[in-house]
Amino acid sequence: MSGETMTVNEQYLDISGRQVRVHVHGEGPPLLLINGLGANVAMWGPLLPHLEAFQVITFDAPGVGRSQAPYMPYSLSYIANVASEVLDALGHESADVLGYSLGGAVAQQLARQAPERVRRLALVSTTCGAGAVPGSMLALMAVMTPARHHSKVAYRATMKLVNLAPEEKNSIALKELMADWHHGAAPTLRGYTLQMMAMSRFNSLPWLPTVAHPTLVLSGSGDRIIPMANGAILAGYLPNARLRIFEGWGHYMLHDAASGAGDAIAEFFGADHHDESSAWTEAQVVTPEQMAGMVRSAPWSAYPYQYTNALVRWRYPLKKKRGGHGR
Repeated sequence: MSGETMTVNEQYLDISGRQVRVHVHGEGPPLLLINGLGANVAMWGPLLPHLEAFQVITFDAPGVGRSQAPYMPYSLSYIANVASEVLDALGHESADVLGYSLGGAVAQQLARQAPERVRRLALVSTTCGAGAVPGSMLALMAVMTPARHHSKVAYRATMKLVNLAPEEKNSIALKELMADWHHGAAPTLRGYTLQMMAMSRFNSLPWLPTVAHPTLVLSGSGDRIIPMANGAILAGYLPNARLRIFEGWGHYMLHDAASGAGDAIAEFFGADHHDESSAWTEAQVVTPEQMAGMVRSAPWSAYPYQYTNALVRWRYPLKKKRGGHGR
């Protein structure tokens, strides 16, 4: 499946004095999607056909797409507050939440500061922030520039630097997506910079063990931007989480149905109880020993923060999982 098929209701909400663009797709239990760095609502198109059983809610983060950017720096807690206010405006007390890349960090923050708003979590190709295993220096440099959203030449150069995972290099769906090179409105320079600044100050390791929501962590084995070891860190520190690895896929596995990630997400959120979901039962519990092994085996990165991040993990060591609760 590919492309957006559900009817879209577009709204502009006044949140903290700024206009925020929101898309609502379909009907059913609410499912909130939180996107990655610089990405707007249009980029969820390839995933939407998997989610026809839900009312899917997406929004442009401040400074991204058609949402206005703040003037002052903010933390990811601010974007989490925006997500809460979007749910308020649509009349939802709670929702299932999927966070992708930077949006996965926002989803973690939302689950921490407003746990009653979140039923289940899916964290895709994302990280704990400080304490994470850094990706390839070239790949990180490529995604740190907003030029990829404004120039077709820059976008193609960026994707070459990222060096896609094997399955993504062979993906017809991803090639078609790349040929189009951009979807919807590009982020402003200020909005993009503020997002990166907010992410640079994020660290969930100290409080991840308090987030008890059922959480499915999805990682691609060939992700050069946010290596698979980061999924193991999240699944290890979260008390009620499991890790699902997609062999041969990387950071863009949500863009192709062939990866199976879309089916796993829909099945996880659609089950009456999370532990009845095959997406959950087929995923792995990550022990401290397994997490340490995946961190050690992660590809070496020239990114200098790998050393300070290792110190952060030492400062907040992973303890034995306590187990979680919830549906």
